[in-house]
Amino acid sequence: MTSPLHHCKDCVDLLGDYVDGSLPADRAKALEEHLSLCPPCITFVRTYKATRRLCRHALEKEMPEELVNSLSAFLGKHVPGFTCSKSDTATAPQLAATDAGPKKV
Repeated sequence: MTSPLHHCKDCVDLLGDYVDGSLPADRAKALEEHLSLCPPCITFVRTYKATRRLCRHALEKEMPEELVNSLSAFLGKHVPGFTCSKSDTATAPQLAATDAGPKKV
């Protein structure tokens, strides 16, 4: 049997995991039961989902391709286990060649 959520704050605390799909089934059911009776929480969930979607969409478009490539190349060089796409690795030698700093041997 699921434990009911009587307070909206309890719902807000679970929302991130619920939207990501990582909330355990019993807690998700309790949240959904609360949502079926609480219009303000339904509105909050819809707004939360829309905000995440809009932010993700906006952030994808704002970073110039050149910055994505140089960042990926840098991370690929300096972060163990970081993988980058073929287009990113193609720019890595160019970035190394343009580094004007002194080289240690």
